[in-house]
Amino acid sequence: MIILISRSRLRRWQGVRKELLLNSQISVLLPDGSQRFVNLNASVGDVAASIGPGLLKASVAGKINGKIVDLSHVVSNGDKVEIITASTPEGLEVIRHSTAHVMAMAIQDLFPGTQITFGPVVENQFYYDVYPPEGSRISSDDFEKIEKRMSEIAVKDTPVNRVVMSREEAKAHFLAIGEKFKAEIVDSIPAGDDISVYKIGEWGDLCRGPHVPSTGKCTAFKLMSLAGAYWRANKDNEQLTRVYGTAWSNKKELDGYLHMLEEAKKRDHVLLGKQLELFTLMPDVAVGAPFFLPNGAKLFILLQNYIRRKCAQFGFREIFTPQVMNTMLWKISGHYDNYRENMYFTKVDDMEYGIKPMSCPAHVRLFMSAQRSYRDLPLRFAEFGVVHRHELHGAVHGLTRVRRITQDDGHIFCMLSQVVTEIRSALQLVQEAYKDLGFDEVKYYLSTRPEKRLGSEEVWDLAEKSLEDALNDEGIKFILNAGDGAFYGPKIDFKVRDAIGRYHQCATIQLDFQMPGRFGATFMSAANVQETPVMIHRAVLGSVERFMGVFIEHCAGHFPVGLAPIQARLINVTDAQLDYVKSVEAYLFSKGVRIESDLDNEKLGFKIRNAQLKKIPYMLVVGDKEKETGMLQPRLRDGKNLDPMTPEQFYEYLKKESGVFWGLDVNQQQ
Repeated sequence: MIILISRSRLRRWQGVRKELLLNSQISVLLPDGSQRFVNLNASVGDVAASIGPGLLKASVAGKINGKIVDLSHVVSNGDKVEIITASTPEGLEVIRHSTAHVMAMAIQDLFPGTQITFGPVVENQFYYDVYPPEGSRISSDDFEKIEKRMSEIAVKDTPVNRVVMSREEAKAHFLAIGEKFKAEIVDSIPAGDDISVYKIGEWGDLCRGPHVPSTGKCTAFKLMSLAGAYWRANKDNEQLTRVYGTAWSNKKELDGYLHMLEEAKKRDHVLLGKQLELFTLMPDVAVGAPFFLPNGAKLFILLQNYIRRKCAQFGFREIFTPQVMNTMLWKISGHYDNYRENMYFTKVDDMEYGIKPMSCPAHVRLFMSAQRSYRDLPLRFAEFGVVHRHELHGAVHGLTRVRRITQDDGHIFCMLSQVVTEIRSALQLVQEAYKDLGFDEVKYYLSTRPEKRLGSEEVWDLAEKSLEDALNDEGIKFILNAGDGAFYGPKIDFKVRDAIGRYHQCATIQLDFQMPGRFGATFMSAANVQETPVMIHRAVLGSVERFMGVFIEHCAGHFPVGLAPIQARLINVTDAQLDYVKSVEAYLFSKGVRIESDLDNEKLGFKIRNAQLKKIPYMLVVGDKEKETGMLQPRLRDGKNLDPMTPEQFYEYLKKESGVFWGLDVNQQQ
């Protein structure tokens, strides 16, 4: 039977069908700005599936309007939706957080009666603080069986489900299963916040999430270490066992991380500092203040002098300011109110003084020491300022976390119209320096206004836009680091990638519309009106001590010849060459080579091996043949021999190899 439908009726039917479809669907906005239609009550996972099955398989969580959520979270019409995959930093954090739950579940299976407390993610790792029952103890010997149980949980690919409870239900639940710590945490959750429990099968843990959709995402992990901790960080409370682990999106990434850790052990700057006689630590004498030996002092000075030369090329003039200044200065600058807990204070003549934690207030006062005109701007000050900041005793480490800090401080005083140009110049300075120092990969972070800050929102808007414009003008891709600016202004932070893939915070450029005004600093404008200058803070190395620690590990102690504390060691074969060795040493030293001689009565192989252990770039071997011909036999630290050279040829060769670092030492000639 054939049914004939008029065109008008068909159009009406098609319209009704379209309206029904539209009413049963919603639209969400994707990161590329496109719209995607999904069914009512669709989840973030459904959005991922609508884009493609491959994306759903790779996803671990999502973002709705900037907030990270589970894949099961239901989207609403008009939501901005982003899919987070395992390969992203946020995705890895979700995996590590979820793997911490898998570890806690495994521990409670293997050690019945164990209570669990907090299990956060830390850099590249996670940990869980657990409280074994009396008479039970978890040690690193248990790691293998814990990992085995974790693997069994992971391969089952059990769904991870979020359950929201009332405060009363949650507290009763945890008390019923003997989890007094969890019950106490429930009490501390702010009123109005969801109280959620994430369940893996019948096992569950109090957590705000988000988590992976199932345990099959948690297969690449390794337990790392143990430590002690106190409940709520109070030594009067119960002592807990902190179990550390790491987790990655796949086994290849896990293996790469474990290999990096092994390499890091070999490069540990504290061990190399001792081996190469660079510095020593005396915590009984000075916590967080290393003692530099001659080789370390030489490297320190060479790094300083390189930055000193570089800054001069970019128009900076070096100054020196006091280390101890009246507290009045720190109150005006805002440091007394915003940074006091990190400062040291003393009394002199019944007046309170502060040991400077940074040099910027002193530089402002120096700017104010004379009448300034717009013709004087930009005015660029540089100082290797020795500052002191309080670090907790347990936080100090080697050169990378210290209390006595030598900052390669720089401050630019300029007009508003000069800000972007000056920031671009500072960016170029940092880029050139890092390239020379062997750091080829740098990440840039734009850190914006923190919660605790000075100044109006309009000023912060202008400051943040100036930094963003400078980065864009230089063609630099940057990462937004919201809320991490200084209390006086936004900043650009630089993280350098070392030889084994780790990133280190070093340089910074900070824009400050606050401090000059707080001090009343002014300059005479072209319109013959007093105006407040803008202040730009910049540091290239950041802290010379910290950078030196990073640099030691980056080079594994094999410093570029231009920065090596000892560039070459003369080695005689027998005592018959002593006079010749001494004359060569005197000549090379007079030409600026950092040279020393090993004249000990030891075998040649032993001397060479000793020089290699000290990672000296060149060994200059001298036997009877070299003495007779007036030559040297250069040998690289990796064992390769160069062609024989005269002392004069070796000097020219070394000068060329030193490149931009030649002439940094006081006894080196240009």
